[in-house]
Amino acid sequence: MNSGRVIVTYGRSLMSLVIARSLHERGIEVIGCDDVDLTAMSFSRHVSETFTHASVDDGEEAYIDSLVENIKRLKPEDDRPYILIPAFRNTRVIARNHARLAPHITVAAPRKESIGKVFPKDNLVRTAENEGANAPVTVHTKDADELVNKLRAMTPPFLLKPVSGVGGRGIERVEDRDTAIEKHAAFLQENGEAPLIQEVAEGEDYCFAGLFKDGELLAHMAYRNLKSFPVDTGAGAIRETISDDVFLEPVQRLMRATGWSGVAEIDFLWNGDDKSDPVLIEVNPRFWAGLFHSVKSGVDFPWLLYQLFAYGGVKDTGKAKVGETTKAPGLWLASTAQEIAKSDIQFDKLTDAWRSQSNGSWLDKFSAVSSSLGDAVNIDDACFRILESIDLARNSSDEWADQKDPLSGLGILFVLSSLARHGRLPDEVKLN
Repeated sequence: MNSGRVIVTYGRSLMSLVIARSLHERGIEVIGCDDVDLTAMSFSRHVSETFTHASVDDGEEAYIDSLVENIKRLKPEDDRPYILIPAFRNTRVIARNHARLAPHITVAAPRKESIGKVFPKDNLVRTAENEGANAPVTVHTKDADELVNKLRAMTPPFLLKPVSGVGGRGIERVEDRDTAIEKHAAFLQENGEAPLIQEVAEGEDYCFAGLFKDGELLAHMAYRNLKSFPVDTGAGAIRETISDDVFLEPVQRLMRATGWSGVAEIDFLWNGDDKSDPVLIEVNPRFWAGLFHSVKSGVDFPWLLYQLFAYGGVKDTGKAKVGETTKAPGLWLASTAQEIAKSDIQFDKLTDAWRSQSNGSWLDKFSAVSSSLGDAVNIDDACFRILESIDLARNSSDEWADQKDPLSGLGILFVLSSLARHGRLPDEVKLN
């Protein structure tokens, strides 16, 4: 069996490091790429080479041209497996351009026809309805009269969602029908397309990760985020593997209808009661921010994906260890700090207390702040949150430390440059 060669996209991300390590330790040659340099992959000992390509934001055709040029340059001279693995972003673009890429490399991504059954979100709604999936009641129409009639049969509150949004972006909660109608009209006028309006589903977020061949489930696991950063919308800071039994039947029914081949991450809301059905929220045609957690739990999705596209099948899919926990580097403590700040600390009071002693000594200032803490901070709750996080994190594997790949930490340069240039964190830090 010849050692294969793999090109992994989105080299800036921790996901790409997980993929690189998984494959490199099995003798696969790994090449990384991105549209920026100074990525985590460029410093990794698991990667033999990296290259920079055009950004898809500058045009899809130029992006594919640049990718094809490098793929042809790096193609092995023998018949070893040669595979392109999209790590995160641009999976849909790569799938759309399968015909241009396939003559030069095997594309380890779902076909565009499969993705089209679950994306944009209105397509997922139709597929879910056709397959009898338990999904939120949804209306999607440009017609104002139809909207009013359908909203009468729905129960507020509602979520207004862009059909092409990802990672929770652009989602807005509205509390009543009149507001939903107003927001719908404003969105339609501004964007030229109608948003989805869905009933709010109850439950906590759960992530189901799977590998499929022609719609059949080959490998799987599920996890939940015990803590996230940012708290409400961010990536998992501490994750825990759970039993995925309750998700298996609805996942298999849905994905058979898509003919899916490749990995997917499927979001559910669920109340944790085995007697209740989870609610389908979204299907992502890509690897997920918790990939390290999935592998650490016992299901090595990068290796399984490689086998599927190199040899047509997989061996020893592995079984996830329920209760396994992992932590993202640094985010677990940041999440705790944000929880305390958001829920308990009234910074205005502390600032006013400090400024009230502007002419006083340091001792006077600290005394003023200390006296304000009783009103501003629930000390018992703050201590509980900190100790709870420390206890959760103590026995959790750290995503960077566990890589045994110290130089890859220099990829933090990308995070810093992203903050400096754009004033925001990279996508992979914000999405799950």
